[in-house]
Amino acid sequence: MKIFVLLAITAVVFGLASAFKPPAVRYDDFKVYKVHVKDEQQLAEFKKLANNLPVRFLNDISGPGRSYDLTIDPANQMALEDQMQYFEFNYERTIDDLQEVLEQSMPANVESSNATMTWTKYHQLADIYDWLDNLAIANMFMVTPFIIGKSYEGRPIKAVRISTCPGNKAIFIESNIHAIEWISSATTTCFINNLLKAETKEMKRLLKSYDWIYVPVLNPDGLEYTHNVERLWRKNRKPTRFSNSSGICYGTDLNRNFDYMWGGAGYNIDVPCDHWYGGAAPDSEPEVVALERFVNSFPKNYIRMYLAFHSYGNLVLLPYGHTTEEFPPNYNQMMRIANAFAAGAKVKYGTQFKSGASGLLNYPVSGSAKDWAYGVKKVPFTATIELRDDGSKYGFFLPVSQIVEVCAEVTDGIVEMLKQARIEGLFK
Repeated sequence: MKIFVLLAITAVVFGLASAFKPPAVRYDDFKVYKVHVKDEQQLAEFKKLANNLPVRFLNDISGPGRSYDLTIDPANQMALEDQMQYFEFNYERTIDDLQEVLEQSMPANVESSNATMTWTKYHQLADIYDWLDNLAIANMFMVTPFIIGKSYEGRPIKAVRISTCPGNKAIFIESNIHAIEWISSATTTCFINNLLKAETKEMKRLLKSYDWIYVPVLNPDGLEYTHNVERLWRKNRKPTRFSNSSGICYGTDLNRNFDYMWGGAGYNIDVPCDHWYGGAAPDSEPEVVALERFVNSFPKNYIRMYLAFHSYGNLVLLPYGHTTEEFPPNYNQMMRIANAFAAGAKVKYGTQFKSGASGLLNYPVSGSAKDWAYGVKKVPFTATIELRDDGSKYGFFLPVSQIVEVCAEVTDGIVEMLKQARIEGLFK
């Protein structure tokens, strides 16, 4: 009888937990706009748009002379357009129905499929981790698995090291630090899969000549949240503070939380409920601490290249992000290597990548992973690679039909990047 009562209570508890699971957010008929901000006066008015309307900015706001993406619900669309016309913004509507675009990339069943990893869909965390575990089993003599730490909600953060020859120097790859950027882990898993299969002469050379350290999903809580609740989520899921006006604020932008020039620059990095909040202090997030400890576990000078994959923009962003006036001592060398990536990535599909310091080319940001790897760990080449597209059509919401193409152009880019890095003596 006691067992029966216990089972009944357990069933009720699980039923209530399921009942209170937040429904997935939908964006039916939400419009996405690209807005050009020409001067400081327009910039001030642009920032005020969110004070009066339920506008959601999709990228960081830095200075004038740039274009920014935002989305709004259909009920407020006309009010937004009236405001933009009143302040004489130059704008265009890039997406008419955001939900329709999202459904081009969402799996039909949001639960993990446990299917074989493919690159014709965006996978959830369980699928990516199953694939990573199977890589280690199938290639046990060259793939070493790691659990580098746990997320705030207790999920493991998994990694592997691929090594075929003793004495090789290493290339470090991380992706999906921002939950919304599904194409980042889709691209890196595809690249690592191709690397281990190594069918071409170039890929065999990459497999033989370098060690590869790979963290596919640095933000597992955020990735799961984007698949099940809120596709536009960016941060991790750690509560940040209680505010009388807004309740509990969740999440820190992990790529603003590393302990290098933390808090020095960036839009709304000190606003806990904002998408770009950098945390209460550097290294306040368990995911960031896990990555730093993992990098610290390797010998000095072993990691010679650090590549952080993000979207979107078609950019190869170099240190530094916190300034537009200070540059790394070997900046010219880094530019040659970055430009080699851009040249390689252009060949198959004509995709144009721009290279340069992130503070100049993109927007000011402090506490990023690539700047920490360069400034603290002295890795001689670090870059954030912003994948397709340039924001003119899909932005964060790249259709699954483009995953294979993005993987191919990134693979070609890495091949050429490493050729140039060899010439520059980076791996000596």
